[in-house]
Amino acid sequence: MPLKTSEPLLQSLYEKVEWAGKLLNVPEWIVEDELKLFKCHELTVGKLRVEMDDGPPERFAATVVLHCQPYYHDKPYKGGIRLSHTVTPSFLRVLAFEMTFKCGVVDLEFGGGKSGIRLKKPVNQYSPKETTRIMEAFSEVFIKEHKIISPRYYVPATDMGTTPENMDTIHGKFWEEARNVSTGGAVGTAVTGRTVENGGIPGREEATALGGLIVLDRLREIANMPKLRNHPTVIVQGLGQVGGNFVRLANLRGYKVIGVSNISGAVFNPGGIDFDELPKLPNGPIDPNGVLDNVTGEQCTSEEILLKPCDILVPAAMENVITQANAKKIKCKVLLELANHPTSQAADNELSKKIYVIPDIFANAGGVSASFWEWSLSLGHPRHTIQTPETLEEVRSNLTAQMQAATESVLSYAKKHETDLRGAAWLKATDRISSKLVKKHRGLWAPK
Repeated sequence: MPLKTSEPLLQSLYEKVEWAGKLLNVPEWIVEDELKLFKCHELTVGKLRVEMDDGPPERFAATVVLHCQPYYHDKPYKGGIRLSHTVTPSFLRVLAFEMTFKCGVVDLEFGGGKSGIRLKKPVNQYSPKETTRIMEAFSEVFIKEHKIISPRYYVPATDMGTTPENMDTIHGKFWEEARNVSTGGAVGTAVTGRTVENGGIPGREEATALGGLIVLDRLREIANMPKLRNHPTVIVQGLGQVGGNFVRLANLRGYKVIGVSNISGAVFNPGGIDFDELPKLPNGPIDPNGVLDNVTGEQCTSEEILLKPCDILVPAAMENVITQANAKKIKCKVLLELANHPTSQAADNELSKKIYVIPDIFANAGGVSASFWEWSLSLGHPRHTIQTPETLEEVRSNLTAQMQAATESVLSYAKKHETDLRGAAWLKATDRISSKLVKKHRGLWAPK
């Protein structure tokens, strides 16, 4: 009897794995007893007590979900930490499940995980000192008390609402605890996505955006996708770490960004967004929460910007922003999913009939790819620093090779099985992961 769940999003992923497993002749025990089961029970705590700058302390709930580790036991689970008022355990399960397969698409030996802290209000309404204290409280529980975050078990990274500085905080807490207890010679980083000054790999912040651009450019070269003009027009929803870097890099590569949005609103300008007019942080990057009122163009909402005409639409912020209700009104030729799960299942069924969809499961895998290198390099370095010879150019070169190879592999599966890119990505990941699970278990407990 196939395993079912009452959570619709997770059930839709189960069905993708069932479909891929049947097409690839994957043993049923792999699909039912490995891929569709969460091998580590999730843990939710509701006792993160944090002092606020003004007013009484607040309590926050936090959850860690770990899905499946298809590789040998020295490889950790991987998946970012969300800091948002929208965090729910049920959606973290979806993201953890998807992370297992995302790593499989780009040939990374990580298991899939995800974690999140549910805030009382949007993250931009908390001060940097308050978010630091929230991350410290999270670290106390999941490092010191439950021993989940560590270089060989669960290695989180930045995600929606969290920053490299937050990762510095968590890593510092790990090594503070490591000094006080026997760690069995523990080395390595407890998180990835740290600041370069504190051991992070150069290029990690831009890696998700750059990986998406590499995939897009490679598909334009070798795939049967809609013909685009020399300087394709682009709309980007979200100006955080992913969207902000995508706008910058796309602009440098000759794409014409005609629309952007963030939490404050959106602006559309068919003549092109002036990059210099976008709000910036003091150290240079685009301010993800900055007001867009002074940017030349038509002011609109984040929902309306999705419906403006363009060659390439890039949802790079929240999940489920493209739904059955607005899918028919989307006017792009190519949808490049850089957010996690930005398109609902019903919307995907509608869009795939008329739009070339580049799915999140491999389009946004550049970030976890760079994280793998950061984690791997850290293993030979105790405490909290990595003296790495890697340069930004080398990181970009490695990422280009890895994402181009993944793109070519996905296209091969698409051609062989006559399916779209999303289906092909799930086939590629399921094929790799199932073969690794068979090897890992060596048939010792598999049904004969």
